[in-house]
Amino acid sequence: MEAVRRGLEGDAAVEFVRESGFAMTSAGIARHLRSMGGRGKVQELIDKGMTNIEILETSFPEEDLGHLHEQPPSQPELFETEPNTAPVPPPDLATAGMFDTRKIALRLPSDLYEAVRLAAKAEDTSQNQLIVDILTSALSQMPRMPHEGEDEEAS
Repeated sequence: MEAVRRGLEGDAAVEFVRESGFAMTSAGIARHLRSMGGRGKVQELIDKGMTNIEILETSFPEEDLGHLHEQPPSQPELFETEPNTAPVPPPDLATAGMFDTRKIALRLPSDLYEAVRLAAKAEDTSQNQLIVDILTSALSQMPRMPHEGEDEEAS
C-alpha cells in the first residue's frame, strides 16, 4: 500500500518494499494488491484519505485487525533509567590513523537505522563508531574457520 501511496511501480516499488525489510518480487506485490481489490481500488481508498490500517480493514472486513491499532512496544530495557555515575572510560588507544580503513555503504531497513541512531545517541557516540563496535564484538565471538588445506581435525 505504501508503494502505491508513493506512486511507485515496477522495479521502484520492489526496491522500496525490499528497503522496508520485506523480500518480495513484483509478482508478490501484484498478488497482495489483487487480494485487496487491485491497485486501482487501493489508490481510490488512498485518495479518500484513508490510512493504511483503514484500507486493510476495508479490504479484509472479515479479518480481526485490532492488533494493528495497538501502540508499538517500547524498549526501555535498551536504556538505563538510573543515572550513570561510572567514570568515563579513556579514549581508545588505537587512533583512526593507526589502521587502514575502508568506506562502505550499507542499506538498512528504516527501523534498524532508527535503532542504530537512537543507540548511538544514548551511548554518546557516532553511528559509524557504534556499527564498528557492534561488528567488532560480533566477529570476535565467531568461531574461527579452518584455513584452506588445514586439517579440520587438528583445530
